[in-house]
Amino acid sequence: MVNTILKEADLFCPNSVRINFTIYRILSSGW
Repeated sequence: MVNTILKEADLFCPNSVRINFTIYRILSSGW
């Protein structure tokens, strides 16, 4: 589900991909 959220965020805010990717890495390492 996280991947879907990142994809949607990428479509709406391409400039925030780096932030989303960072959050994804934190979630992946945390969970």
